[in-house]
Amino acid sequence: MKLKKKLILASIISLIIFIVILIEVLYNGFLVDLDLSINSLNITKNIFLIELSKIIGFIFDTVSVIIISLILSIFLWYKNSKKEGIFLSFTILLNSVIVFVIKEIVQRARPLNSLVSENSFAFPSGHTATAVVFFGVLVYLILRKSNSKIFKSASIGVSIFMIILICFTRLYLNLHWFSDILGGLFIGVFILSICILLKDKIF
Repeated sequence: MKLKKKLILASIISLIIFIVILIEVLYNGFLVDLDLSINSLNITKNIFLIELSKIIGFIFDTVSVIIISLILSIFLWYKNSKKEGIFLSFTILLNSVIVFVIKEIVQRARPLNSLVSENSFAFPSGHTATAVVFFGVLVYLILRKSNSKIFKSASIGVSIFMIILICFTRLYLNLHWFSDILGGLFIGVFILSICILLKDKIF
């Protein structure tokens, strides 16, 4: 019951914050000024970090993560964890659809100084939302299945690190405004929370 209350609270708070960010973006609020300030920072670009960011971007692209999730789902299916496998794929696919729809509605352009060309719209960051949902589901499943405290702690630590790293790479390549990243984080938390809440009822 405690987990359920925390998930409900997380879903409500994350949705409210996302809506606030969305309003700021649509009506050019203070977050847009912050976006411009952060984007205009004269940060020296390192070739190694640029290439590493591109690789990370490719691996954790929405399509790539969907493929990875389907492979993991098949693995879980054959390991007699069919519900968990279906839950993983369903959550990732739902996240992809929701993020795509929001992008198409908002139609926010990416920064003009981006180091990589991408055709999709900027808000919210699909990589960020997908990272939150993907690693969030993995941590949730590990916490439920594993009895090792060390493994549980390690999975949480690695997941948090990877989410932060992915967020950094999107900003480093100037592919997103800062508010895109924030929007991706909070819509990701909302989708993750709702899916976990509905897991036992649907699957």
